[in-house]
Amino acid sequence: MREFVELRIPEDTAKKFLPAELGVRLGSTVRKVRFQTNDPLYEHIRHLNNEFEIVGKSFFYGWEYIRKYSPDELQSAKLFHLVITAVFEPVGEECGTVYDESTTCKICQAGRKQVSDLVLDLRKVPKKKDIARTIANEWIISQRFAQLLVDSKMTGFELRPVHHKARYLDDPVDLSKVPSGRKLLTMAEDIGIKPDTWDFDVWLNRPEQHDLSIKSTEEHALLLEKRFQKRPTTIAVWYQLVITSRPIPTIPPTKFGVKPFDEDPEGQFRCPLGHISGLNLLSEVWLSQEDWDGSDICQTRDMVGTRRGLLVPTPLLIISSKLYQLLEREKIKGYKVEVAYT
Repeated sequence: MREFVELRIPEDTAKKFLPAELGVRLGSTVRKVRFQTNDPLYEHIRHLNNEFEIVGKSFFYGWEYIRKYSPDELQSAKLFHLVITAVFEPVGEECGTVYDESTTCKICQAGRKQVSDLVLDLRKVPKKKDIARTIANEWIISQRFAQLLVDSKMTGFELRPVHHKARYLDDPVDLSKVPSGRKLLTMAEDIGIKPDTWDFDVWLNRPEQHDLSIKSTEEHALLLEKRFQKRPTTIAVWYQLVITSRPIPTIPPTKFGVKPFDEDPEGQFRCPLGHISGLNLLSEVWLSQEDWDGSDICQTRDMVGTRRGLLVPTPLLIISSKLYQLLEREKIKGYKVEVAYT
C-alpha cells in the first residue's frame, strides 16, 4: 500500500516555504500538494505546521489521505472500509425525518434514534450514482443496487423506504384530487362525518388516519409538481441502508484525530464513554476479528465526527470481500474503498 496526504495550502504560504515546482496551483490563491507519508517532505511539513500552530495560524486548510493498493492486496483482503463519495443536501432533518434526541449521550450527543421513515429531497441525489449519503450520513442505495444485494444474498442489513419531500409538501391538500385523500373522504362519509367541518378535522388528525393522511399529502405535492412543470418529473426509487449486524470495535493502530499532524492529544473530540473516537479518521482501519459476526455489511461500534448543526457523529461502514467483488463487477457508482485489517 502507498499512502499519500494531499494538502491545500495558501499560495502565499507555499511560495514562501516550499519549492516553486512543488504541487499544482488551483487558481491564484491555493496550491495542492500531494506527497507520500514516508517522504522526508512529510516531516518537513509537520514541522512547518507545528510552527504555524504555535502562533495560532494554519499552514494548510483542506486535506485528504489517498491510499493506493496493488491488485494482490485487494484480492487478499477479507474486509474493506467503504467510503461513500457521493454526498448531497439537504439532510433528512430538514425534510421532515423525525429523530428522537432523548437517547443521545449527555457528553458527546451521539446516539440519536430515527423514529420515522427517511424523508429526503430525492431530486438532489447525485446523478448516475448507486450509493450516496447526506452530509448527516444518512445512507441510501438505488433500486439497481438493492436488487443486487438481495439477489446475491448479502447479509447484515435491511432496506427501508425513502420518501421524497416534494416542493409543495406544505401546501393545503385537496383530498378529492388524490387517491389516498378520496379514500379518507369515503371513510369519513361511511361514519357520517362531513368534510369542511371541525368534526372532520378532529377525525382526520386521529392516529388511526395518520398514515393515509401523510400519503395524501405526498400525493398532492407530487401532483402539483407535475402540473407546474413542462415535463413531469420521475423520482427514482431509493432505499435507506440500515445496518443490522453486530457493531465491530476499532482497535490500534487505527488513528483518529483532527487533521494530519494532529491526533488530538488532549482528547477534545473523543468521548470518555467511548462513543466517539475522534473528529476524523487519520489511518486505515483495524478491527477486532472475534467481534466480526461474518456479515457482508457492518459498521464500527465507535464513531467519528461531532454534533454541530446538522452534522452528527457516525460509525464507519465495513464490507466483506464478497460485497467488494460485487461492487467492482457491477460497476457500482458513488464509493471508494480502503483495506480494513483484522
